[in-house]
Amino acid sequence: MNWFFIAVLGSLLYSTTNHIDKYLISRYLKSGEVGSLIIFSAIFSIFALPIVYFIKPVAFFVTILQGSVLSITGMLTVTAILLYLYALSEDEATNVVPFYQTVPIFGFILGYLFLGETISYIQAIASFVIIVGAVVLSLDLGASKVRIKGKVVLYMLSSSMLYAISTVLFKLVAVDEGFWQSAFWALLGKVILGIFFLLFIPLYRNQFLAVVRENKFSVLSLNSFNETLGILADGFVGFATLLAPIALVLVAGAFQPMFTFIIGVILTIFFPKISKESLSKKHLAQKIVAITLIMIGTYFV
Repeated sequence: MNWFFIAVLGSLLYSTTNHIDKYLISRYLKSGEVGSLIIFSAIFSIFALPIVYFIKPVAFFVTILQGSVLSITGMLTVTAILLYLYALSEDEATNVVPFYQTVPIFGFILGYLFLGETISYIQAIASFVIIVGAVVLSLDLGASKVRIKGKVVLYMLSSSMLYAISTVLFKLVAVDEGFWQSAFWALLGKVILGIFFLLFIPLYRNQFLAVVRENKFSVLSLNSFNETLGILADGFVGFATLLAPIALVLVAGAFQPMFTFIIGVILTIFFPKISKESLSKKHLAQKIVAITLIMIGTYFV
């Protein structure tokens, strides 16, 4: 299968998880209490480790440095997810997800600083267009005065930067060691950070235990399904980076805001109890204009 379709499939799965995350936060958690989700998200990867090892039994045959770097990529991904969950607790999925289109911009910056890569004038202008789209999306039109949702912007730009760093580090090692070995150690890094949160961050641990006690079956079953989709999406995108330049794979993620928007509209119209987003004319216009700018900018990047 072509790398582009693999990357787009990953975007579709990510979009689905975005709405499930929002539902879990809205239905089972109090505002800002995302500790339970991040611990579950990180530790759930432990179930994928034996599967990956069965597929590729030589997963342990990497150097200490390579294993450490790959584990760090998993930890960076978990931290990026944590920031995304905080943003999602502040706003709708359709408004949060498009900020991930700033990831290619951070990719270009990292490439320039550490790999000596340069970008064209068109790519620079396209990056500016993406930023403009993100700013439009961050505007709070419901307030008496139009204002920028500062928390959402800060959380998502930080999350995007961590994703870009994680992706670059993953490819640096995976190109030589192979996808499955690299995926194994990245998943292990997620589990390690999840266990750290559980043991040493009392706030997150208490939130996790409270949610499990109060909504055991509902949360665990839906979360398990959600994390399975997330791991598959990570796998598709990670594999695509081995078939094409990282920047191109990240640009293919431009479909994620579109998928998230379409799914959000469908859920709001037909399943409002699951997800309900504002479909007023001004908010629809804001989302359509912003997502269009971001996708156009991403295409030219």
